[in-house]
Amino acid sequence: LILMTIFWTASSFNYYIITFYLKYIPGNIYVNTSLSCIAEVAAYICSGIVMNIFGVKLSFMISFVLAAAGGIMLVIFFNAEGALIAVFVLFAKFGISFAFNISYLATPKMFPTLLCSTAFGICNVFARFSTILSPMIAELPDPAPMSIFSIMCIASAFLPLCLRPVKKAIENRH
Repeated sequence: LILMTIFWTASSFNYYIITFYLKYIPGNIYVNTSLSCIAEVAAYICSGIVMNIFGVKLSFMISFVLAAAGGIMLVIFFNAEGALIAVFVLFAKFGISFAFNISYLATPKMFPTLLCSTAFGICNVFARFSTILSPMIAELPDPAPMSIFSIMCIASAFLPLCLRPVKKAIENRH
């Protein structure tokens, strides 16, 4: 439950940081927003397919690594020109949207039916409380917002290694 709460918190917090921060990314705001939306739709389509093929652990790792790569590149190449920035926005938004959707898709796989709605509620409450801070973080001077985004993604990318479904642990006892 603690790990799933961390995944929910990291994905929700970072999802809204990049959404609020999009107005400060160099380049055309309309192009950046359009790419962000395209990346989000693609991430939602791909996340279910990837999770069914690779499982929950690897899906979380892939999503947070992609988001971290995009965030780190945005920090390093912040003053780069148009197309390069657009690609980094695409990676960051795709990765974090992927993680955000995996959070929803993985919760029923990780918890037994009787506990699933409670786990959803607990994870969502913690995630939404942390997300309250994302507009304030997005308004910090550069490179702080994308640095925080990247650090949270990197930290969350290694945590799935410790993930173990509660559902299977309970079934193994009986």
